[in-house]
Amino acid sequence: MRFISGLKNLSKRTLLLVIVILFIISWFLFIAAIYFVSNLAFIIIILFFLGSLAVFTFILLILSIFIPIDKMGLTTVIISAVLTLPVMWIFSGIINMFYLFCFFANQFIVAFFAFKFSMDTSTGIDNYLYKKKGSRIITRMLEFLLFLLLYLWLLLIIVRFFISSSSPGVANHFVFFLWINLILIVFVILRLIFTKKLAAYIPIFYVLTTLYILYLVIDLWASILFSGSTGYSIFSFFMDLLIFIYIIGSIFDRVDYIKEKIKIFRAGTIALFVILMKLVVQINKIFQPLPLQLFFQVQVLLYFFIIFTLFVGLYTIFAHKEGKKS
Repeated sequence: MRFISGLKNLSKRTLLLVIVILFIISWFLFIAAIYFVSNLAFIIIILFFLGSLAVFTFILLILSIFIPIDKMGLTTVIISAVLTLPVMWIFSGIINMFYLFCFFANQFIVAFFAFKFSMDTSTGIDNYLYKKKGSRIITRMLEFLLFLLLYLWLLLIIVRFFISSSSPGVANHFVFFLWINLILIVFVILRLIFTKKLAAYIPIFYVLTTLYILYLVIDLWASILFSGSTGYSIFSFFMDLLIFIYIIGSIFDRVDYIKEKIKIFRAGTIALFVILMKLVVQINKIFQPLPLQLFFQVQVLLYFFIIFTLFVGLYTIFAHKEGKKS
């Protein structure tokens, strides 16, 4: 997994690593305070700490545009810490407006990295088979056909289940996603005709994306049915944490690429933005009506994910070179 090398890269950046660790610890303590301690004073303290950490991260984010995080000295960190409370007081009145921006940015980034994980995994398997020169034609044809059959079988079971469980709206989402995938298949065939190259990874990508959408639906149901459950809250925390760690690791895996392609923002700046976005979203979750918020959150995430699947998927079909990293 390439994101692991990114996490190793992160471990060399002390300031960012400390912020990430503080966020994870405070996030966990807040959940523990609600479900295990039930102490209002402790909950308020943790909430205040999360807010302070968010503002501190925001200040560092602005500074990181001009000063690389690696070159920020102790003086810069102390000044940022001193400015935290005044800035928190100044911006307290517009936190809701800032939350909307962070909410959509969060869904956009999560959808992109869910897409990225599916694409990287599928192309990684295909690249491995492609490098076996003696058998790659047969193995990649089998890869394409077997995973395509698996995808169609999986989709058929899912649609039948949701129709029989009186959830035709959910079934329609999967049918709509099938049409998106059929569009991609058409371009796979066109690529095969004109370039004599088969994008054999596509069915694996289909299976992974379908499983991800199924996870979103099940997670939404579980969130509504078991919103007060301690077990589900802990499970949800660890799932969100894994996604967060994967995103951070993926960013620092592509430090050189970001430096070359994105001249204004460095990897550290993007990582600070992801942390800030996650902090604001987590804080605001406390004050939002759960079922309505969750439904809207999943809908937005699903739309972003479908957009990435269609447009970036189309680009990848023609741009991907077998045997090479995407």
